[in-house]
Amino acid sequence: MKEEIFVVGIDLGGSHVTAACFERQGRIHNKVFHDINPLEPPSEILNNGIVPAVEKVIKESGLDSSKIVGIGMGLPGTLDSNLGICLFSPNLKWRNVPVKKPLEKALNLPVFILNDVRSATLGEKYFGAGRGFEHFVCMAIGTGIGGGIVANGKLVLGGCEGAGEIGHITIMPDGPLCNCGNYGCMEALASGPNIARRAREALLKGEESIMKHMVKNLEEISAETVNLAAEKNDSLALRIWEETGRFLGLGVSMIITALNPQRIIVGGRVAQAGELIFKPMREEIKKRVKMIAGDYTGIVPAHFKEDAGVAGAAALVLEKLGLIS
Repeated sequence: MKEEIFVVGIDLGGSHVTAACFERQGRIHNKVFHDINPLEPPSEILNNGIVPAVEKVIKESGLDSSKIVGIGMGLPGTLDSNLGICLFSPNLKWRNVPVKKPLEKALNLPVFILNDVRSATLGEKYFGAGRGFEHFVCMAIGTGIGGGIVANGKLVLGGCEGAGEIGHITIMPDGPLCNCGNYGCMEALASGPNIARRAREALLKGEESIMKHMVKNLEEISAETVNLAAEKNDSLALRIWEETGRFLGLGVSMIITALNPQRIIVGGRVAQAGELIFKPMREEIKKRVKMIAGDYTGIVPAHFKEDAGVAGAAALVLEKLGLIS
């Protein structure tokens, strides 16, 4: 019988930290939230946000602290995971921030960091929709579009840990400006804020929609607004989801042709629209992928939703310590 051990997974959000104790099998033992001020310097967020969250989740777990063997954290942005440094995170406004060493010193446990979507990919590999598959791609569609690639059963990071930035595949050469500086990226057309932008632009052109009456002003329209309107059979909202699915299908077709994955696993808040985007996405893929059997690659929803961040971070620790296979 395997020794009972636990790990802590951390998800750093825009306004709070989520920390969860996980069993080796991937089940959550307990979970806590701790508020942070995103305007504070990185050292303050680490010391006043992340450290207390980990201490709290371990204390409230009721476990013998010796059974906690490591801590993992997924971070948005570009990292040097070996050195444990966040090189650049546009969401957090962090540049060259040491993360691993300060946390290890404060918590007296090994700490591992990885890009947040890459770590979520590990969560799906070991505990979710990627189990049993040697070749798959995860994509998370929310404020941005990130990804993770598994080939031959291994997470692919690339030369400088940039493999998986699938949101920045160009699908419309003369399309809108993306936050990365390129034009026409999949993220610039199909991420949550850009779904909302396309809805606002259509309304400003005079198109009719119940979305006008769902908010006080057009700037309040979000992807969730579009989803709620689509559920009420609003024609504009339905068209925007149809277009979004086709934009995603364009990008995913390139991924399938280049990587030949068995599965594309789609998560993130935007993916909660379900078949509103999955159906047109599959149709676009079928139309464009010609070098591989059209039904070879499954397009499936992610197993993890709100716990994707902590589950992926927990899987990262277990893999790094050789406690999972």
